[in-house]
Amino acid sequence: TLRTITMKTMPGSAAASAFAAMYLKEKLLVEDAFNHLTSDALQTLDDILLREYSCIQTIDDRSRDDCHLMIAKACIRRTAYRCLNKYARLQSSKEVVEDALQYYTLPMDLQEQLALKYGTPLPTTWYESLDQLKSLSAEDDSYDWGKLWRLILDHPMTSYVPVQCQSCGHIVPDQYPTQQSDAEVGLQEIAPTGDELELRAGWFRGPRQAVVFELTCTSCSAVSKWYRSGHPQILLNPNRWGRLCGDQEDLRLTLAEYLNIPFRLAVPLDWDHVWSEYSNPSSSTWQVEDNSARNFCCRLDEGIGSWTRVWAIHPNPKWCKDVTRDYLTIQRNGGRADNNIDDKTMERYEKIIRDARLDKSGELTQAKTVNGYILLRANLSHDSITKELQRAAIDFGTKEWWELNVDEGDS
Repeated sequence: TLRTITMKTMPGSAAASAFAAMYLKEKLLVEDAFNHLTSDALQTLDDILLREYSCIQTIDDRSRDDCHLMIAKACIRRTAYRCLNKYARLQSSKEVVEDALQYYTLPMDLQEQLALKYGTPLPTTWYESLDQLKSLSAEDDSYDWGKLWRLILDHPMTSYVPVQCQSCGHIVPDQYPTQQSDAEVGLQEIAPTGDELELRAGWFRGPRQAVVFELTCTSCSAVSKWYRSGHPQILLNPNRWGRLCGDQEDLRLTLAEYLNIPFRLAVPLDWDHVWSEYSNPSSSTWQVEDNSARNFCCRLDEGIGSWTRVWAIHPNPKWCKDVTRDYLTIQRNGGRADNNIDDKTMERYEKIIRDARLDKSGELTQAKTVNGYILLRANLSHDSITKELQRAAIDFGTKEWWELNVDEGDS
């Protein structure tokens, strides 16, 4: 029976077994809920999980707390697995990456821009541009890998490119919550043709499935097509192809693997964003080159909502960590943020985050989700979260994300 299967999978914990039973019975509902964990989605999960729990064990005073803990663990594992899937998916061979780097002839205005910034001769492909950056980073018979990576992160090859008309460059508004409908900005979802390379789901004006977008430009009436992809040939398209923050990190991850540079993803909870941290092979410290990411705490002043935590995730379990404190601490004190942020400002940022974690409606977060609240509700500490992230990295590839681990005291 279903109950026998789940009890075998998760011995020792009624709540873990109930979660597995819930997933197996309501897979689409659970996946959809964890894809965008709103207050309503959480209430649905709470209700179904408690019902499944009651089928396994008598409800008592601790039952609800057990279920809250399992949902928090599932939140951690689901987020970690999503990033780990990205690493697994983006492990392109050296040949595939080199073919992508040489695939496009760069537009002449871009060639001239690159020559002006990095010197002549004019690079005609991204491959030639990368060779140029290697030359600028050369030291005797090797490269200064830290300098090379900083040049790559600052290069148009990996820069953010908004979704836009590929004819005139008119930019599609990308606020969330959206102030105009897709139709009002000339956008519609269309069925894939089957020719797309590694079409994937992602966030654009809200959460989206793996779809192709057709844009009829409201400025020039030209028609463009665009989609999210993890394939380097698509990510390196220099012809006004949108490269959003998630696409940027996909590309940087691909290039870091290609160049053997240690690299891990940094993911904020309850805020739609992702960035990267890298480690110079000669250093044991993780660094963030992008100013906006390094000072991510300052984005709390944008007035669009709060984030609640920041996690670093990598297939190597030792590199997985809750790094929230690092982004709320200045460099002089061992953190990521620039030293010009004073104590009073940082205390204000910490209060904004505390308030967002306490808000079970999700209205105080940028993504209108409640991941931070879920973790707070389960009383999970910084160290406990780090332990769960590391365990997820260990389990990835051998267990499903919804097969929750049980610690002594969980049941």
